[in-house]
Amino acid sequence: MSTKKINKTNDFANTVHQLVNQIAKNDQVYEKACVDFFGVTSSQGGTILALPIDHILKMNELSTAMGVDSSTMTRMIDQLVDKGLVNRQAGEKDRRLVHIGLTTTGKKLHKELAGALQKFYQDSLDRIPEGERETIIKSMVTVNNAIGKGLEECCKRYCKR
Repeated sequence: MSTKKINKTNDFANTVHQLVNQIAKNDQVYEKACVDFFGVTSSQGGTILALPIDHILKMNELSTAMGVDSSTMTRMIDQLVDKGLVNRQAGEKDRRLVHIGLTTTGKKLHKELAGALQKFYQDSLDRIPEGERETIIKSMVTVNNAIGKGLEECCKRYCKR
């Protein structure tokens, strides 16, 4: 990408959009390769990483944390139970409440996945000079906050029919 000065708001928005998409794509490519290595899908790996190592979550808490509906989460948990990575238990007082926790194998996978992802980002981002890191973080926070504010009103403002 050219380092030419971007003056127009439209050009700036397009460039930021392209860079955000490319960063997200790079992240997805790495995560897919990583979880494939460990024998799970990206969604399964994400679910494993969303579960705490030291305690259980209710199914609805996990669904909310993952941003998926409960039927999708139920199918995912079924797959992870079949692989021996999570346990599922109905609540003692209310059997409609389902509790999800990692098995010993699931905890080991969680640690391996989290460690591999952390090491990848450390090694990749170590290429950025220390003197530039704070500026990059501030800029990324600014971009994230601006996009977040846009999301607050996105459909009302931008998706008119």
